[in-house]
Amino acid sequence: SKKKKGNKTKLVQKSGTGIVRQWTILAKMVPLELIPSFIDPLVWLSYFPPRGVTHLNNFGAGVDWRRSFITTAVNPYYDAFIRWQFETLRKRGKVLFGKRNNVFSIVDGQVCADHDRSEGEGVGP
Repeated sequence: SKKKKGNKTKLVQKSGTGIVRQWTILAKMVPLELIPSFIDPLVWLSYFPPRGVTHLNNFGAGVDWRRSFITTAVNPYYDAFIRWQFETLRKRGKVLFGKRNNVFSIVDGQVCADHDRSEGEGVGP
């Protein structure tokens, strides 16, 4: 006889609850007393990039860090360039926005890609 498959998502199967809080994720990477400061998005920009550089250097990545920069409105020069670039591409019809068909999981309540499904890979919307 065939075994019945459960309705649990992969997250529930792996963690047991299916609920993962941002605090729990941060607690694995950041001292507990610093976590409340992450309510400010700028803290993220100052805290994580240097650690990412350290990890990539430890990994042996050959990166010229002289050319690294923040790519948000925090860096107004880069932000202005990107806004100009996207507006130019949009006017030329190179960037399109709109709706597209997706496969939606009723069980998970969200869109799911091929790698998210245990069966039905390759099936389109």
